[in-house]
Amino acid sequence: MEAYFARFAVREDETERDKLAFEILVLFDNGIRDEEALLAEMIRRRQTRH
Repeated sequence: MEAYFARFAVREDETERDKLAFEILVLFDNGIRDEEALLAEMIRRRQTRH
């Protein structure tokens, strides 16, 4: 997920990274297991929030 962190300039803040890690685990638990698919979904979600 370093690509995600770099793309959106995610701070080294542990709290923000913990939130992202939790979201990734939820996606993984819901069947998205491929790293590229996880990244794409995280990017899609980020874009719909802003």
